[in-house]
Amino acid sequence: MSKYSISPNDTWVWTLAQQDDVFDILDLVEQNYQHEIAGILTPNRPRMSYHLQKAILQQTFEPHQGLLTVAKDKSTMRLLAWSWLERGKYTVYANEEMAVAEFVHVDLNLTARTRITLCAQILEMWIKWCTALQIPVLCSTTIRDDQQTFIRLHEQQGFSVRGSFAYKRIV
Repeated sequence: MSKYSISPNDTWVWTLAQQDDVFDILDLVEQNYQHEIAGILTPNRPRMSYHLQKAILQQTFEPHQGLLTVAKDKSTMRLLAWSWLERGKYTVYANEEMAVAEFVHVDLNLTARTRITLCAQILEMWIKWCTALQIPVLCSTTIRDDQQTFIRLHEQQGFSVRGSFAYKRIV
């Protein structure tokens, strides 16, 4: 998986999300992913904006509570991908804390290789963040119809997959 690791040779840069990124994130979601909840849930842009802004503010003052990152093209600063991971989640049947993925979105107009690389880099960032904070379990899920490649990336990173849920023991 090291072939996907973040590199200075990447044409994008990963940073912590800022308030200025919220509208670009919302646009990427609307253009690429909103159709996946059609007929099930009704998207509400102001509600998602509120939660994104709140998470970014919390990340600023409590960086150990969540990780919201963006990848932007180095030359155009166009948003290519973003991810959101939160800690402090638990199942009703175990005491171990989990960090749980809220979102992984990449621009679906990018090449398959670029999308795979961005997703692999997100998983790598999450694992490092959980390791640094000693969070016992990392959990990632997907609702996508086409999820095989995404799930396979998790397996290559050492996750155990159960349906559309992927778990990795960190500590």
